[in-house]
Amino acid sequence: MTDAINPKTTSLAGTSISLIIGIPFAVGFWSLVMYGPIESPIMKRYLGHPVEFVEIVMFSCAITALVFKLSKILKEKNALNKTLIPVWDNIQIHPLETTNLLENLNTATDQTKKTIVFRRFLNVLHFVKQRGSAEDLDDQLRNFADADSIEFEGSFGLTRFITWAIPILGFLGTVLGITGAISGVTPEMLEKSMSTVTDGLALSFDATALALALTMVCMFFSFLVEKSGDQFLENLERSIDKNLAHRFLRVQSDQNPIVEILSRHTKDLIKSTETLVTKQVDLWANSFEKITAQAEGSGTESQTRMRNALEEALTKTLFSHQQQMERYELNSSDLGRKFAEQVNKLASSLHDSSIQQQQSLQKVVEGLTRQTNSLVELQQGEKHLIQIQNLMQQNLNAIHSTGDFQEAVHCLTAAVHLLTSKLQGRNNEPFFPSTNSASRSNPSGKVA
Repeated sequence: MTDAINPKTTSLAGTSISLIIGIPFAVGFWSLVMYGPIESPIMKRYLGHPVEFVEIVMFSCAITALVFKLSKILKEKNALNKTLIPVWDNIQIHPLETTNLLENLNTATDQTKKTIVFRRFLNVLHFVKQRGSAEDLDDQLRNFADADSIEFEGSFGLTRFITWAIPILGFLGTVLGITGAISGVTPEMLEKSMSTVTDGLALSFDATALALALTMVCMFFSFLVEKSGDQFLENLERSIDKNLAHRFLRVQSDQNPIVEILSRHTKDLIKSTETLVTKQVDLWANSFEKITAQAEGSGTESQTRMRNALEEALTKTLFSHQQQMERYELNSSDLGRKFAEQVNKLASSLHDSSIQQQQSLQKVVEGLTRQTNSLVELQQGEKHLIQIQNLMQQNLNAIHSTGDFQEAVHCLTAAVHLLTSKLQGRNNEPFFPSTNSASRSNPSGKVA
């Protein structure tokens, strides 16, 4: 099977052919005019200068390139008129069924396989086959068209260059002619032979005149060839749009391609079976009529035997068709059952995963509940701790107050004991103490 072909420009081959054929042709024509049997003073005048010879060579190369390009366009048109793939019967097919179209395309001749038409059909079919889908086919068709258009425009590079260069050569020849005509001219020569200078100036413009004439001819033929090429590209786009753009089903991403192909084959089978049965019944009816006409003179036994044979053949045919239909139905049911089993497996796996997720979420909720209860108990313990702290503070305050009271009691007790001791001391002394005792008790002489 032929692989997809990338666009390759043929400008190099066209340039080589143009130089190989154009240069010898120009040299031969120039030799026939200057030294051969062609006797034409006008041609010899316009081909005598070296610059004019170069113009003829370039013009010959340009015309050769245009002829080569025109021959390729004619080959492309011939290939476009051929039936490379079966004509579309307005029945869409699945993108996976492009193998038959590729096999039909590969039956083309080697000469046809070198054309742009074959390359375009092959690339489109390979794109659809590799993708397995007709999505983005319209964008790819535009890309192929743009690539071929760019390749076609690039093949005229040599012709455009020559069309630009020939007038420049003509102006160069004119400058050289004027320079040669006025070089070495003195005033004495102008007075004696003015016609010699004017004749040289007149011949110097021949190169420009020849260059402009050749440029006009080259541009005219180039315009004709380009118009023919543009018309071919338009016809190619119409052929691609007619035979390939709408030939394939646009299968959506959520649709099973196996079911689509099976449905398509079932419809084709039913249609072909109906057609076959209709043709078979018509054939049997015609055969029966012919046999009846031929056996009109025979007896009833032969007619009965023939009728039984036909009925038996019809019964066998219908039975074979019924068996084929049953096999196709079994295949269809097997495919449907396998598809249903896959869907059930997927549903069961989704159900198991959902149950596991629910169990995990339940464990998370239970953990959060335990943490919430712990926080509540912690808050209650904190409140109880605050109450104990307040009670302890009150106890400490009470203890502090009790300590102050006991200290005051101790002080009062000490004072009472002091007063008691003093009172006991006074009770032991006489009511009127003597002077000696008073002096002893108070040496300073002061009254206590």
